[in-house]
Amino acid sequence: PMIRPLLATLLVAISTVIAAQQAVTTPDGHNLVKFTPGQQAAIDAFLTVHPNLLQANCTTLGLSADACAESYKEWHQTVEDTKATPQSPYAAWGNYSHHSSPDLVIPFFSRTSVNNWGWHRWEIVVFEPIGPDRFKSFVALTDEWGVCFDGMFYHPVRKRVEFWCKSMGGDVSWNGTTFVGKLVKGD
Repeated sequence: PMIRPLLATLLVAISTVIAAQQAVTTPDGHNLVKFTPGQQAAIDAFLTVHPNLLQANCTTLGLSADACAESYKEWHQTVEDTKATPQSPYAAWGNYSHHSSPDLVIPFFSRTSVNNWGWHRWEIVVFEPIGPDRFKSFVALTDEWGVCFDGMFYHPVRKRVEFWCKSMGGDVSWNGTTFVGKLVKGD
């Protein structure tokens, strides 16, 4: 009788590991994340509700393969310098809210500019697990800045997802109840 629940738990754990998201490099040099079917469905559902937003990546930001490779190299060096785990410049995942499945943090930006300087509306979105490979989206931060996003990662000492681009940066963290985002803009 005890073997069946244990076996079911083990099978769920194995299928979760097998179906985990993966960072990959395409033949043209772009770095992408292959999300689980549930994560991708949650991202697609979010974009259906927010059709004016684009998921940030080298392609949507308009980076050439060379610029993407250079940006990735700089991001990777920053990740190594902080002793963080390399994942992707455009996604971070981990058990930030202490659920049984990993949370996923992704930046999105508006298709059109919001001012004469070419700034766009940005949203840092957390996809929280609500069941096996099922997620709900939560906008942790909304603000405006230029069309640039140099990277993000989970900082192991400060216990938060940090992101940056030229003269701005910010973070998203779990406060025990919800995700909270903070943006810091420079000159």
